[in-house]
Amino acid sequence: MKMKNLYSFLISFLIIPFSSNIGVTFFTLSSDFALLTKEVKATNWNAYKLNFENGYRMLNKGEYEKAIEYFNKAIKQYSREGAAYYNRGNAYSELGKSEEAIKDYLTSIELDSETGNQYAYNNISIEYDALGDYKNAIKYINLAIKAYPKDGLYYMNRGSYNLELENFDQAVKDYEKAGELYLKYKNRASGYAECPKGKNLIHCQMDSWYYYDLGWAKENLDDLKGALDNYNKAIEINYPIEEKYFWFSSRGDIKYELGDEEGACKDYKLAASLGDEETSEWLNSRDGKWCKKMKL
Repeated sequence: MKMKNLYSFLISFLIIPFSSNIGVTFFTLSSDFALLTKEVKATNWNAYKLNFENGYRMLNKGEYEKAIEYFNKAIKQYSREGAAYYNRGNAYSELGKSEEAIKDYLTSIELDSETGNQYAYNNISIEYDALGDYKNAIKYINLAIKAYPKDGLYYMNRGSYNLELENFDQAVKDYEKAGELYLKYKNRASGYAECPKGKNLIHCQMDSWYYYDLGWAKENLDDLKGALDNYNKAIEINYPIEEKYFWFSSRGDIKYELGDEEGACKDYKLAASLGDEETSEWLNSRDGKWCKKMKL
């Protein structure tokens, strides 16, 4: 058996309506998103609205420093509206300034109704995850779940934080609950960013990484069959293609533990051919000699 790869996972986040790589939630001035719930009493409403909209436009263009400048102006004109703080927090988040982002998200929560708070809580948890503070990440994702318990994304995010804390039993529960909710509320799928299009996906968030994460948690609980089932599913879905050597390497470990050395060796060699440098080094080592010499 080869040495276990360090686990690496991806987290998916809710985005409405703007798509970004890290997946924080963005809001416009539209009342549809219930963030402008109080009467705005800016000194100059037109100036406030213009600066807010320019800030939002800069977010869409990826010009985050300029977005912050516009939101600063909007906040100076009227400091009691949470939407400007919320979206300035998104700009800070994109720049990797997690502490500033958290501060703005918390301010937006103080100023706005509970309608939008689930998104702010989720984004705060993401920032604490970026800071490596998984206990606080769980604290705030729990608040998002309490505010809106129908969204599987929040459970999946909590599952990823529990994986970091090696709370594998809870991670399994979270991922399985996420899957249950994803399928129950499929109509929410359009609210997720960058949903992969694949005929093997039963929900856009239940991609290969979803099953890999769940398999990893089960493997750490010595549920080898459960781990194998999920690694098989991750490979069957085959998304994203560029990362798939992780899945073959991990499945090889499970097959080895279950006594299928030939199947394990096939997966190890395939993982190496797909760019798994660690597995390649292992195949060329004394420990991996048995597999390298095996004719398949």
